[in-house]
Amino acid sequence: MPPRLCPVQPICRALVQEIAGASDPRVRRIVAKVDAMTRRGPADALIEPLRQRLRMLHPPRPLRFGRLLFHPLDPLIVPGSIWRPGRHAIPRTALMPMAEQVHQALGAKARAIETEIAGSTTADTGLIARLGRSLWPEAARILGNGNIPESWTTTGLREALYRPLAKSVSALLARSAPLDTLCAETANDLLPPNPERIGRMLTGMTADDPAALPMLIALLLIRLPAAAPLVLPKDAGPRNATIRTAMDQAEDRIFRQFEDDHGTEAYIAAGTLADAGAAAARIATLLEQFDTGAAMPRRREQLRMLRRRLDAACKARFTTGLREAFLAPLQNQGNPPDPVSIQGLETIARGLRMLEIEARRIASGPTYDRLLREAVDAIKDGAMLDRLTVMDQARLVEVLAGPDAAMAILETGR
Repeated sequence: MPPRLCPVQPICRALVQEIAGASDPRVRRIVAKVDAMTRRGPADALIEPLRQRLRMLHPPRPLRFGRLLFHPLDPLIVPGSIWRPGRHAIPRTALMPMAEQVHQALGAKARAIETEIAGSTTADTGLIARLGRSLWPEAARILGNGNIPESWTTTGLREALYRPLAKSVSALLARSAPLDTLCAETANDLLPPNPERIGRMLTGMTADDPAALPMLIALLLIRLPAAAPLVLPKDAGPRNATIRTAMDQAEDRIFRQFEDDHGTEAYIAAGTLADAGAAAARIATLLEQFDTGAAMPRRREQLRMLRRRLDAACKARFTTGLREAFLAPLQNQGNPPDPVSIQGLETIARGLRMLEIEARRIASGPTYDRLLREAVDAIKDGAMLDRLTVMDQARLVEVLAGPDAAMAILETGR
């Protein structure tokens, strides 16, 4: 059963419906007010309908102790109302009692962490990684040995579910720092992942908590799709059979995540255009890894549908980014042009090109050709002559259309 929102159910239901239909700016204001609360209580349930919207808007959130603690497990977290045992996910309602348990056990160290993260947001990834390297292993030890928190009654979950959940969360947090290291070593997917590290990680999880193994594999594949061939063992044996089964379950978990309302679209909508290009690359690579000759018909149909959704999401983000983030500011350039604004336009242009390159792996090449021509024509338009220098025009065109198109501008003066 979903948690009860408040004593006056009809009023709360009406409020939830009103919040769910709020505009983007109002959503940001609502969430900012909830984030500012010391004790959120029912407010968390009120903003639950906004979770998907927040994934699309991707606003930086204040970096609280609980967010830092569970940051590496975010792809596995689902609303408590839809969580079921055996679905290889973590119910959001379980997080606060666990965070309180870790905070209480760490005492002064937890308070020191809160002092250090004060004023920071979830966009401060360097700070999260640095503090997480020491916090996550200690939290894993605490959750692996702790008693049921008194606040567990607020989760709406049975007491019998606490220990299996805490054990899995503990096992995953224990491997969060090594997973960060593994990802860092690939230099943003430019280098192949280390097979020995992956093997040790999977073997250790198989021994410690086989129930959490599918979740670890899902986290690994979401962050490092190229690791998929390194997960499946080549030889037989009981341990390898466990990993093969877990790999199938991890695939199911990932597909459920992508197939949720706006699941695929949220990855492309979140962050900058460059982030969208990186997300498109990871998803496309992951779908390629899953698309084997041995894939069952149901899986092949899932892949076909996800590719279609990914293609549509990339086209929508590229079109919006081009027209709202690039063309609109371009047409509002002053005379003389502002160097800071030109630098911003170059950043947007590079993000657009990164997204376009990755999106072409999926489909819709002619669409991007047409949209890029639209951008180049706007840059070269006569109205831009008093707003952009020839060199500014050439730099922007080079990013969007290549060096030959830029050279033509330098040679003709337009």
